[in-house]
Amino acid sequence: MFKDIMVHLDQTLSCKNRLEASIGLARQHGANLTGLYVYSSPRMNQPVQQSAEVREMFEQQVEGAGVSFDWLEVDIGFERVGVAEMIGYYTSFTDMLVVSQPLKADRDKQYSVITSPERLILGSGRPVLIVPASGTFPHIGERIMVAWKAGPKASRAMHDAMPLLQAAKHVNMVSVEKTTFSTGEGERLSRYLELHKVSATTELIPPGDLSVGDTLLNLVADDNIDLMVLGVHISTKRGQLDMGEIGRYLLGQMTVPMLLSH
Repeated sequence: MFKDIMVHLDQTLSCKNRLEASIGLARQHGANLTGLYVYSSPRMNQPVQQSAEVREMFEQQVEGAGVSFDWLEVDIGFERVGVAEMIGYYTSFTDMLVVSQPLKADRDKQYSVITSPERLILGSGRPVLIVPASGTFPHIGERIMVAWKAGPKASRAMHDAMPLLQAAKHVNMVSVEKTTFSTGEGERLSRYLELHKVSATTELIPPGDLSVGDTLLNLVADDNIDLMVLGVHISTKRGQLDMGEIGRYLLGQMTVPMLLSH
């Protein structure tokens, strides 16, 4: 069970939807909601006013929903630390982080946006729920699809999502690969989930003309999925963190929230 959920707050248009999704999850799990606002005051025109506006928006929406909450404000000033690294540090003291689909950096430096979800996922040690930049998502976790490929990443994602899986009405474990479930793997997976009081189906999708990413997105639409769970591979390429082809593609094309773990 999630006891504390942290949501990243900023001045972007996607913040309201992200906050509404977080409030819904907090109510569903009876969890406290921590609003985290990270900014660099020397780089902003009116840091005090902007901070006050974000806090007022957060507290009004959360109080109206009847959810317990905490406010956490962090000014990084000119410190040589990125927004993602600072958020990752504070996420260590909560159960899950909620952010929005990555945006391009703000050229005018009026707010600090997350441009590298890879750093968040690696730095927090907690599952990261990413909400699409547009659209509303009043129900998250009623119908869940877990993208499964035997290994530590998918296993970690499944474990991180367990409170959501236990509360879901529908859970589908989907494997889309040239080599899908090994002999008996589907049965072992179902048995393990049953021990955790999760009733799930397993689905083998052989590779076709579509990419793995497009196949997963089609399944999301066909099965009315409202949450995808995915273990992602993150590597270093030419000094930059790289999430891998499938994870990067899904982040760019996502239509429903995604719970990502590494």
